[in-house]
Amino acid sequence: MITDLSKANNNWIYQSNKLIEASYSFTVLEQKLIRLLASMIKKDDVELKEYQFAATDLSKTLNIHKRNIYRELDSATDKLMARFIKMKNDDKQEFDKFHLIKKAKLRNGILTMKIDEDMKDFYLKLNWYTKYQLKNIMQFKSTYSFRLYELLKQYEAIGNRSITIEDLRNGLDIDKKQYPKYSNLKQKVINTAQKEINSCTDIFFDFEEIKLTRKVLSLKFYIKGNKSSIRGIDEVCATVESKCTYKEEKFNTELINAVKTIFKEKITGLEAKSIIDTAKGDINIIKEKYSLSQNATKIDSIVGWMLKAIKDDYQVPKSKIKTGTFNNYEQRAYDFDELERKLLGWDKQETVRDTGEEFQQLSMK
Repeated sequence: MITDLSKANNNWIYQSNKLIEASYSFTVLEQKLIRLLASMIKKDDVELKEYQFAATDLSKTLNIHKRNIYRELDSATDKLMARFIKMKNDDKQEFDKFHLIKKAKLRNGILTMKIDEDMKDFYLKLNWYTKYQLKNIMQFKSTYSFRLYELLKQYEAIGNRSITIEDLRNGLDIDKKQYPKYSNLKQKVINTAQKEINSCTDIFFDFEEIKLTRKVLSLKFYIKGNKSSIRGIDEVCATVESKCTYKEEKFNTELINAVKTIFKEKITGLEAKSIIDTAKGDINIIKEKYSLSQNATKIDSIVGWMLKAIKDDYQVPKSKIKTGTFNNYEQRAYDFDELERKLLGWDKQETVRDTGEEFQQLSMK
């Protein structure tokens, strides 16, 4: 029976956490195909099944022009049949390798696929697993976004996850020769994936670099639910190139970065966003309240202090308004117009010396 893909985006994917921790890297199309197949599996299934998809339906679901769909499917299934995932235990010098796909054939415009039986334990009768809806990953254009999304989704309930650079490379199957410098890895992999995940999925993340001297050894990711996806990503993401634009709320990376530059202290993007939300996006309020913090004493958490300062609309106490030495006196009544005429030599009835003395007296008050 040909599978109906009209509502496939709402399908749930259930995967063993052990599979999420495995090492592999597929192309974008391969990633989408294997996850589409996984989304057909029901949580309570006892056996892995074959699934049939009309190529014309796959063209729409995978956003591939119908003229190219047969060639693309031929190429992708060739690679998938040869791909394997690797699970390593470095402490014991052990590893397990598995093929993902057992069967792939195209007949009369129908693609038939089946996940390999050896993968059963990673999809069926799961105790420790991570689940998410297919629509979260179908917008991705970077192959690394799929893997990083799953690694972070796994820890969403905890709210943070630390990963060494070495483990991140292993998990995403990135050879050190590919991106030898951390700066390359950050730009091409992490930042690209962050932009896609924060824009088009049900989670939002930021990260901080953990360094030893100047070398980045690991990353600590901060993860929270993306409230913009509550109504369903398919309802708010719709462009020809499948780029996401939220109608309810769009995370503005530029604004977050602008707020972070206001602070002398180091704050995360999530912390910056919470401050922005509290200030209702008004950066001037944020600047105003932060300037007050510079004269405050004993601030344990600048973020917590800022949130309260914005909510309670902190103001400068009148008793704390600072004055300079020039105006810190009980002001006398002066005719400043007359004094100006004297200083400019317009008043010939007064001498320049008298004028200078008058100004000197004023300054000393």
